[in-house]
Formats: sequence, C-alpha cells, structure tokens
Amino acid sequence: MIIDLADRTPAQKQGLLSQLVVPRPIAMITTLDALGAVNVAPFSYYMPICGEPPLVAVTIGTVREATDEPKDSWVNISASGEFVINVTTTALAEHIETVAREYPAGVDEAGLVGWRTVPSQVVAPPSLADSPAHLECRVREVIDRGDPTSCFSGVHIVIAEVVCITADESIMSSPGRIDPTKVHAVGRMGFPWFVAATEETVFHQERVAYADLPAGEEEVLA
Repeated sequence: MIIDLADRTPAQKQGLLSQLVVPRPIAMITTLDALGAVNVAPFSYYMPICGEPPLVAVTIGTVREATDEPKDSWVNISASGEFVINVTTTALAEHIETVAREYPAGVDEAGLVGWRTVPSQVVAPPSLADSPAHLECRVREVIDRGDPTSCFSGVHIVIAEVVCITADESIMSSPGRIDPTKVHAVGRMGFPWFVAATEETVFHQERVAYADLPAGEEEVLA
C-alpha cells in the first residue's frame, strides 16, 4: 500500500512519522522558569548528534496544541539556555503522559506526580532523582522549521552540548561505561503505545569488522 501524503493533514503526516520512526528515546526535560519554578516535560523527537563536542538535538514544538501559547519548556530554555535530559525509564513510566499535559505556566509537574529533584552539577535546572542518569545541557544552536503557528508544523530544533553526565552506580558496568540492559529505558511508539527495554526484551549482536571476517566469508555475505 502506498500512503499518499499530499492529501493528508499536518497532524496525519506527523502521526505517520511517529508510528514508523520507533521506538524513540524519551528525553524527560527539566527546566527552570524566571521565578525558579521547575518544569518537567517529555520529548521523544530527540537524538544524539556526535561525540566531540558531545551534542544532542531535541525538537520542541513552537506552540501548544490547545492554545497558541509557546511551550513552557521552550520559554525556559530560550531564556536560560540550560536544561537537563533525564533518561526516561520504567521508574518514570507511570506518569509520562501525566507530565506531558499542557498545564498552566508555573505548575511543578515533578511535585504533582511525586518525583524528587536533586541539584545538578553544572547547570541551574535540577535533575530528577527518580531517573538513573542525567545529561546536563547548554544550548549551542536553534534551528526553526515549519509554520510557527501550527503545533504539527512549527518546531525549534535545539542543538545542545552535554556539559555533564551523572549516572547511578546501578546502571554502570565499569567506570565510565553504562550497561544498557540495566537502564530499563522506555521508548515511545505510535500513540498511545510505549515499549520498555528490560533484560527480557533486549538482545545483542556482535559487530565484526569486514577486515576481520574469516577468509572466504565475505563472498558468502555478498
């Protein structure tokens, strides 16, 4: 079946992308507003970019779905240039959609659902104690795309440098190395579905360089 995008609405086009580009890691972002109130919100249009400098990208919509007001996370990030990506795990899974609601500005979503915060190491926004790992970020570049008046089109692509990482000992395999089977990360599927990467669901494959293949095996693969 060919899905023709030409006659589909922006919401339908985004829905198709969201249902096929899966599973997506969820950046549970904490920011501070001008009065020092904590804001928490999940963003699954999110990815690492490169290791040097250590950059990540997060896509934030220009406006809310219900109103034409900007998202609180964007207001806070654009003002301070700082935020924390808290790794979303099964420990946070119950309230992903709760904190995703478009509450009035100033509402402390973390306090609302009982998540604890701890001071970050380098940036002003706090980290979530209930997450086992935190990426403290500073904005380096913002790319605007789409119709800024449409919640299914207008976006700020925030490129940020990770200036500090903190991780709980429970997810470490050795100093400076994460054991991915212990993170228990939650990924976003097409709405309203999620997936949990627990020990029972993950699998591994060894990567063998082409130059290290046994003689003759490269012809079989070809």
